[in-house]
Amino acid sequence: MNATMDLKAKLGVDVFKPGSSAHINIRQGREKDPRLQKMVMICPAGLYSVNEQGETSLTVDGCLECGTCRLLCGNDVLAWAYPEGGTGVQFRCG
Repeated sequence: MNATMDLKAKLGVDVFKPGSSAHINIRQGREKDPRLQKMVMICPAGLYSVNEQGETSLTVDGCLECGTCRLLCGNDVLAWAYPEGGTGVQFRCG
């Protein structure tokens, strides 16, 4: 690999293997929590979005498993666990 690759190029070579169920879920009734709305800008993988009703949704495909959402939102907003063995992100460049 080229040592001068930028972050986007490095992330592009990672592999994401989906599991049988999502490893992060927004708890029911918490879709409008302001902490989730911050995740739209903070999540390095861009997994969070807000719809016209102000509800935040999450797509776990491509999750970097960094834990940012877990730290910011806490267990009262998100049900968060590491993906089951053999699934999730596989880093290819460091």
